[in-house]
Amino acid sequence: MQDTFISNPSFYKLDATLKKLRNYWQKQFDAQNKDITVDQWLLIEHLYKHKKITHNELAKLTSKDITTVSRIIELLVKKELVLRIGSKDDRRKVYLQLTEAGNLKYKDVRPLVLEMRKTGWQDLTEHDYAELTRILDVIYSNIP
Repeated sequence: MQDTFISNPSFYKLDATLKKLRNYWQKQFDAQNKDITVDQWLLIEHLYKHKKITHNELAKLTSKDITTVSRIIELLVKKELVLRIGSKDDRRKVYLQLTEAGNLKYKDVRPLVLEMRKTGWQDLTEHDYAELTRILDVIYSNIP
């Protein structure tokens, strides 16, 4: 089974599916005039959930490198959706936090995100979701 899986081109369907999802999400964001990218949404969603975190913590949560996170944060700061707040205890540490406009953006975009997730999962069960998550977690943990 394992040899068949590794040599089978269907292994690459994961990459194709992710690209299709990202394109679909971006088209929906653009069609609804949300003025946001998929990567910006990902960071905004984590900032909303965690309230106040560092660049490094955000990079780990999103599986993005620190340079990419910093570039996206710079755009979100320019859009006045994110604030940088210096630590009172460590001058080297900077926290990120959504502004009021950032919180409003999250609340505006979230219903669309939930609808898009429903579209992707419409013919799948909770068990399917749990099994896919389990499999992806195993693959992720197997990679050094």
